[in-house]
Amino acid sequence: MDVGLQQLRCFLTLAEEQHFTWAAERLGIPQPTLSRTIRRLEDHVGCRLLDRTTRHPRLTPDGERLRAELQVLLPRLEAALRPVPQEEPLSLGYTWGFPRRRGRDAIDLVERRHHIQVQPVRRDERLAGVHTGAVDAALLWGPVEDPRLHTVEIAREERVAAVSVRSTLATRSRVGWRDLGRRCLVLNTVSGTLAPGDWPADARPEIGAEAANLDEYLHAVAARRGVGVLPKSVAAQHPDPDVLYLPLTGAPPAVLHYVHPRTNPHPHAENLSKALRDAERPVLQSA
Repeated sequence: MDVGLQQLRCFLTLAEEQHFTWAAERLGIPQPTLSRTIRRLEDHVGCRLLDRTTRHPRLTPDGERLRAELQVLLPRLEAALRPVPQEEPLSLGYTWGFPRRRGRDAIDLVERRHHIQVQPVRRDERLAGVHTGAVDAALLWGPVEDPRLHTVEIAREERVAAVSVRSTLATRSRVGWRDLGRRCLVLNTVSGTLAPGDWPADARPEIGAEAANLDEYLHAVAARRGVGVLPKSVAAQHPDPDVLYLPLTGAPPAVLHYVHPRTNPHPHAENLSKALRDAERPVLQSA
């Protein structure tokens, strides 16, 4: 028979109380159960631990020795076996398309190395909630100019044009940045990273439709309300039978940033930042 922690707790409690009834009440068990437990412990150690000839049980010399050892060892053993408290998950906001390969690889690395859960959270707002504390950190496309946030560039990526399959552009193999500027543009007013002012003055698009998120954006493109522009990886994640993605030449790259609050960041915010930077970077080809 192996000695269990409960047997040791029972013995130490009885040694402190020196009364079976009081010790049983303190342990929350019936007195006969306590008596049987102490008997089994004595059988295991091969000696008597209690002198039961008096009204109140007294420790024998072997019992005194065991009590002295357990007073030191049992609290340490219980502390060592206590479940390790789990840290709060790190919530990672995103809005304009989650970089799946890079993001998932980084999340997997952080969770394995640091035993912390990372929870991606989509929020349709410019900073994905990181500025209000709704999330602990965020992956954001485009510039971030909030002084309260620590910002790290993670990647630069080609953009593609999103056009309706019924558009006259659908017959082309690629489209130029200036050519796209002569069309109406679908504008993401909440979390988009482009506006008409990003085109040259002599090739500046008009706004054909506005959208608050990526789903609305693609619906507007499919309905020929205007053309769209997306990071290449975001477009690859959102195939649409009514939308065609075309290589876009001469366009500025899409820049992905990782951001978290400068003050009181999540304990693992920097670990996730490093994992994202260490992930494989896509090759940015020249136009």
